[in-house]
Amino acid sequence: MGGREGIPHRFARLKAVSHSKRGVKGKAEKENLNAQPDLENLISIGVFIDEQISRATTSANLKSIILMIIAMGCFTFADLLIKIASETMPVGQIMILLGIGSSFVFLTLLRIKGEAIRLSPLLNSAVMLRNAGELIAATSMCLALAYVPISTIGAIIQTVPLMITAVAALFLGERVGIRRALAIGVGFLGTLFIVQPGDANFDAMTGLVFVSAIGMTLRDVGTKLVSDSFSTLLLSFYSCVLFASSGVILLLFTGGASVLDANMTVLFLAMVALGSFAVIFMTEAVRLGDMSVVSPFRYTRLLFSLAAGVIILDERVNAMMLFGSALTIAAGLYIWRRELTLNT
Repeated sequence: MGGREGIPHRFARLKAVSHSKRGVKGKAEKENLNAQPDLENLISIGVFIDEQISRATTSANLKSIILMIIAMGCFTFADLLIKIASETMPVGQIMILLGIGSSFVFLTLLRIKGEAIRLSPLLNSAVMLRNAGELIAATSMCLALAYVPISTIGAIIQTVPLMITAVAALFLGERVGIRRALAIGVGFLGTLFIVQPGDANFDAMTGLVFVSAIGMTLRDVGTKLVSDSFSTLLLSFYSCVLFASSGVILLLFTGGASVLDANMTVLFLAMVALGSFAVIFMTEAVRLGDMSVVSPFRYTRLLFSLAAGVIILDERVNAMMLFGSALTIAAGLYIWRRELTLNT
């Protein structure tokens, strides 16, 4: 009897335990249900942040690409005007007038934005590298424009992305594999087809364009290393002052300064405007976007140069030069694509 009475008690205990477990389970499920929206919110926030970062990066790179293309067009047509002016005026005087005019533009913009002209950044190592590169590039380019066809200049300048990759490997510790190293070699081989050193029409002054390309490489690497605390306008102002100073030194050696007439005044005003916009847009493009994304769009300068040389200056472009340009551009684009692949 006692055993039979014990059975209901056991069932009662089991039922109580069962209800207890259900209660615990129900409570846990309820907590999970309450926690699920929080988890979903966290995931949603994470996705939203990732989308915004991706959108910002894409937007910055797209803006940089547009700025770089505009800068290359401005540079080309400024070069065209410099080439025209060099027929009647010494290069040193051109550099002085361009440097002073552009310095005035950037000084005015600095005043409008309320930015002070600080001399302390001039002692910054990255700024010093950038300014040295800018001085070498601009001086050599002005001298080259007086002697070398603008289409040839535009083709040789396409070696700059190759040089940037080489400098990054040699001095910035960036790892460059055998494929990119070979691509650099192919790109420089292309410049031999462009320059054609064994040709009867070869001009040794073409070497100035290579010097300018080296200066551009140093300038771009320095620009990328410069702190964001230094404004683009201030950096550009420094470059223009140095450019004018270099022109003074050059004119002291060459002499032959001339007086500007009305036509030359208009020509120089256009040069200053194009050169100022080019420097601002290019500097901002390099600082704003990823260098590996922005650099390939320097190749648009070749298109502008070919158009200006053939259509306006009646320059002749042979098949060897076009083949060499294609090799150089293909090598640069391969390096760019390879860098993107390795970084993703």
